[in-house]
Amino acid sequence: MPRRAGHISPTALRSAVARRGATAEDLAVALAVSTSTVEGWLSARRTPEPPLLVALARVLKVRPADLTLVSEDVERLPDLRIHAGLLQAEAAAAAGLRQPQLSKMERGVAIPRSELCEPLARVYGLEPERVLAAWTRSRDDRRRHADSKLS
Repeated sequence: MPRRAGHISPTALRSAVARRGATAEDLAVALAVSTSTVEGWLSARRTPEPPLLVALARVLKVRPADLTLVSEDVERLPDLRIHAGLLQAEAAAAAGLRQPQLSKMERGVAIPRSELCEPLARVYGLEPERVLAAWTRSRDDRRRHADSKLS
């Protein structure tokens, strides 16, 4: 099954929780969510929204990528936004883009253009080259998907 952006690894989450000596209830209180929400994350039935993922990582003193198990060499454009803790509409507005435009970029439908990477890089706090590389991987994934359907 292909990885979906923003999904956390229950194993990584349990490990981070154990290192802190915390419980699901402790996380629920710290994040102002229900214990069943945290249990949903721990069982992979739920995925936190990007702002909550960043808050969860902060509480556990890890990076969001440590919970999603997405390394820099495989990250896609949506991963950058999610790890920055932004919803798509927020990221688009902050970068001076329209939300549908960012959606096409993240889905790999739009062809990567270096001039659009600078504003996203600024918003995500990254280098433009990293944004372009992630966008290119998103586009390559989309191309492989299309080829598998049309070949």
